Amino acid sequence: MCKFLEKKQFRILLAFIALLLLINLMQETYAKYVSTADASGNFTIAKWVFSINDQDVLANRDFSQVIVPVVEENNYIANGVIAPTSTAYFDITIDSTDVDVSYTENITVTRALSNTVTDLNITGYTKNSGPLINISDPEEAFISTDYDLGEQGENRYRFYFEWNDNSTEENMDNAEDTIQTVDGVAAFTVTVNFIQKAN
Repeated sequence: MCKFLEKKQFRILLAFIALLLLINLMQETYAKYVSTADASGNFTIAKWVFSINDQDVLANRDFSQVIVPVVEENNYIANGVIAPTSTAYFDITIDSTDVDVSYTENITVTRALSNTVTDLNITGYTKNSGPLINISDPEEAFISTDYDLGEQGENRYRFYFEWNDNSTEENMDNAEDTIQTVDGVAAFTVTVNFIQKAN
């Protein structure tokens, strides 16, 4: 009987060893057909980079320092100052070369809230040295332009002003013009915004 148990235990041990070998062999066999791969996909984000007079508007939204008004020379008025009958202009150069989407560009030029020279009128503008486009509202100029993909680039706008001193002057007479020479402010506000066109 003892020998029978020994044989039975021996057989169980052999069966267990065989089972372990079989499981190990199956794992190696199946491992030949299992593989793993990882990847990451990156999208290229469209660029949205505008500059106004060489200043990046994303980095600095206030571009007051790069707008330089130019008073046109006059034999009767000192250079660089504005007075009744003066004419002046300033340039805005907008560079959209690094923009990868279609967009709408809106430019608004108005008399500033601090402006006290109420006869300082916006008279017109040019784009890229083109013909003068007259402004009907002396207090505000608004330009809206759509640019499709592929139309990005550089555009220069020149806005013209005058200190109206003729018989059609709107708000100021000669006495009020004189008062402005003491502590008057001749100023304008420029707002430029860019809106992506979705369709």
